[in-house]
Amino acid sequence: MKKKLKWIGIGIGCAAILGLAALIWALDIPHWQTLDLNKIQNYQQAAILFDGNDKEIAVLAGAQHRRAIALEEVPQHVRDAFLAAEDARFYEHRGTDVWRIGGALLANMRSGEYSQGASTITQQLIKLTHLTSEKSLSRKAQEAWLALQLEREMNKDEILEAYLNIVYFGGAGSGVGAYGIEAAAQTFFQKSASELTLAEGALLAAVIKSPSGYSPIDHPEKALERRNHVLQAMAEYGYIDEPQSQAAQQEPLALSVAAIEQLPYGWYIDAALAEAESLLSLSADEILTGGYRIYTALDAQAQASAEALFQNGANFPDPAEDGTPAQAALVALDSESGAVVALIGGREYNIRRGLNRATQIARQPGSALKPVSVYAAAVDAMGYLPTSIVDDAQHTYAGGYTPGNAGGQYYGKVTLREALSRSLNAATVELANRIGIDTVRMYAQRLGVELDEADRNLALALGSMTQGLSPLSLANAYLPLANGGMWSEAHVIRRIEHADGRVMYEHPGQTERVLSQQSAYMLVNMLETAASSGSARALSATGFPVAGKTGTVEMGNVAGNRDIWTVACTPTTVVSVWMGFDEPDAAHALPEGTGGSSYPARLAAQFLAEIADRASAGNFALPAGVTQALVDGLALEELHQPLLATSLTPKEYQLVEIFPDGKVPRETSPYWRIPETVTDLQASLSAEGRPEIRFTALEEGVDYVIMRTIQQERRAIATLQGAPGETLTFVDEGASSNQAAKYSILPRHQRLYEMGRLVTGDESETVSVEPRRQWSWFFGG
Repeated sequence: MKKKLKWIGIGIGCAAILGLAALIWALDIPHWQTLDLNKIQNYQQAAILFDGNDKEIAVLAGAQHRRAIALEEVPQHVRDAFLAAEDARFYEHRGTDVWRIGGALLANMRSGEYSQGASTITQQLIKLTHLTSEKSLSRKAQEAWLALQLEREMNKDEILEAYLNIVYFGGAGSGVGAYGIEAAAQTFFQKSASELTLAEGALLAAVIKSPSGYSPIDHPEKALERRNHVLQAMAEYGYIDEPQSQAAQQEPLALSVAAIEQLPYGWYIDAALAEAESLLSLSADEILTGGYRIYTALDAQAQASAEALFQNGANFPDPAEDGTPAQAALVALDSESGAVVALIGGREYNIRRGLNRATQIARQPGSALKPVSVYAAAVDAMGYLPTSIVDDAQHTYAGGYTPGNAGGQYYGKVTLREALSRSLNAATVELANRIGIDTVRMYAQRLGVELDEADRNLALALGSMTQGLSPLSLANAYLPLANGGMWSEAHVIRRIEHADGRVMYEHPGQTERVLSQQSAYMLVNMLETAASSGSARALSATGFPVAGKTGTVEMGNVAGNRDIWTVACTPTTVVSVWMGFDEPDAAHALPEGTGGSSYPARLAAQFLAEIADRASAGNFALPAGVTQALVDGLALEELHQPLLATSLTPKEYQLVEIFPDGKVPRETSPYWRIPETVTDLQASLSAEGRPEIRFTALEEGVDYVIMRTIQQERRAIATLQGAPGETLTFVDEGASSNQAAKYSILPRHQRLYEMGRLVTGDESETVSVEPRRQWSWFFGG
């Protein structure tokens, strides 16, 4: 008997072991997942972008559009709606609810199918974060097991908060589906979950059972029926009373779904995301799912103005014959901080994270590079002034390099102001040759221009580079000219915060002095001339002070232009505009007459005029150490030196020029002085008995008017000119041989007289000539 019992015990033990093994095999326990709190507590959240005034401008999601909200911000009636709909005993059970399981089993047996679930909110959270939706015994066992573990790690409110932030609610139309109650409230009601009414909260609680089947967009009748069922359940469980339930059931769905439209500020947002990825060393997906709050420098009004201008095809060159459009880009910076306030990366925004020409292209800048390379070096390093003289003539340099002016015309000796404002290539290269290409390179790099080692030749003076520049980089280089010599890296982002509020990045606001205030002012002052009367004169259409420079890059081997540019500055704003074809070739070239002074300059002027509240800031401030002086333009033109104007200098020759203290001219122009008085006038009779007048010329540019008086009649009888020191002689053939005559010299300013203005010096003393007496030859007289 004992032996028999022993074998029975062994058999039962073996059966138990086999049963347990079968259960383990059936439930696949060795492959069960372990609880990972990170999946629950660090769920995906959409990135939120803000403009320069901290106003929300975009919510960007990865695969899941989610915005987190704290449980205490969700109204109690909304929480209760979810409890009534999904788990009325949530605060009583420990992760699984045996009473609910029993009820569900009974209902399923009655219906003969798996129609009712018994998952608690805790179990649903486990399924959403750890498991699939597979309907199997193993998955349900894992779900219950992990739910029990979760309840030991997190309290009820933490679990409910995570659930409300993770559960899927469906979407509106073709928009991205909403994950979490905050995103759902924004999607269906355009409000925060903290503002939901009882009826609205019940609707959201209703749809999660089947987001597509109960979609209030696609199936409003079913959604309404399901919502009212939830409201009735809330009354039955005591969350609200029956009158409240009935009143809420009478309310319509009252959805407020935003129209699905193109994301505004697309180019700018793309640039912000790219910058955020670089700053945080994260991937795009990590940014879009990490709940980061990205605070940009966007000026919404400036961006909207730029986008509107880019919608007008008349602002751009004609497309190529095959229909390919000429492309364009625009960047606007705050002059003081370098913050990007507006950015357009192409004619049309039709693909997320496509080619952003404002930041990603590298094109030759042409003459637009001159101010931030050659002229910056000449003024800041070598002490050149706007009135300094450079030779605008064709020269051949080492290697046979022979640059020429556009149009083939040369102007000889010109001032730096004229060379820059008129964009004279020959003068610019000659200036670069004088100061040395290494100095030119140093200043270009100091102003943020990235150069290749191969960019060590005089062609750099005209903007010929190995790699080229983006519109953003070129605008950045002009920043010190606009703000008094300080450079800071152009940036889109001011600050980035983590979803938990930690500041992940704050723009340091660092600036570096790269030019003296005096040099920066002299450079921008010369560019004001370019904008008022030079190559960038289209900018004068703004109606307020603007400085600017254009650039045009020719195709080279075929007719037409490859790249055209304008950079414009005010004391508050720097704008860079580029236009050209993405892939320039013989069939995709801008017409020869389409240069930087055409479409780009006009577009920059329109943009600045439209943002006048930001861009119009009066004149650039005259810094200490720089003095204005009224000089004579004629002296600059003919004597090639700055000399002070006088009270007689005509307005058209009066030039307001700027000089560093200590270099202000002291001499006055010789051209506009009151003529000196002749002091050595002599008169006698010639051999023929005619009055002969002699005197010494004192200065050039003077008409010496000979005045004759006979009896009471006074008249001018001749005008002489002569070089200083030259003896001038005049015989008065018209004088009467028997009348005495008096003569004097009236010095008259020659140029002013020709301009219709009479300016004379003091008349000389009078000399008299008596006629030779009759028979005086007989008496020896």
